[in-house]
Amino acid sequence: MKNYIITIGREFGCGGREIGRTLASKLGIPFYDKDLVDMAAKEAGVNVDVFQQNDEVVGRMRYMKLLKDNIYGSTSAFYTDQAVDAQAKVIHDIADRHEPCIIFGRCGDYILREYRNVVNFFLYAPLPYRVKHLMELYHLNELDTIKLIQKVDRQRHNYYKFVTGKNRGDRDGKNMELDVSKFGVGGCVKMMSTAVEYLYDK
Repeated sequence: MKNYIITIGREFGCGGREIGRTLASKLGIPFYDKDLVDMAAKEAGVNVDVFQQNDEVVGRMRYMKLLKDNIYGSTSAFYTDQAVDAQAKVIHDIADRHEPCIIFGRCGDYILREYRNVVNFFLYAPLPYRVKHLMELYHLNELDTIKLIQKVDRQRHNYYKFVTGKNRGDRDGKNMELDVSKFGVGGCVKMMSTAVEYLYDK
């Protein structure tokens, strides 16, 4: 199989990270998610803890902090030209290794828009599905879960807009969009891997 790069964008709460990791395992390729945070922080000369504090991992103990703080807010380390440029450089460096990999989030679809060996997926699901998924995953009540989804969605949209000048949900630049509630983790992984094989196993 030829060199290729997969980027995955997703709506919060649809199980995108599980799908991405499962796809990476099936294809036997690296999965870059939080690794990019550390590498970009070092590139920008920013303390790694500052980047991690503004990352989008959700855990029970951090829930109230997420409701109060901006994940990608105007004071976030990510919301500076220096940090954005550093993250873009790290993604370019990974892409230039000429090895198959998955870039999860981080505006990878836009940053690698001029690379011809990239396939861009976007994962989404209706709000009720996302609410149910997060309630079960983090043992939150329904109201807090809805608030969390609204806040994270807003911050991700603002960050994507800041970096790309486009709306995160636009079809432009997306090669395949999948409703996780319809196909589940296994179905999404199967269709994504089939698409990759069709494009690059030639």
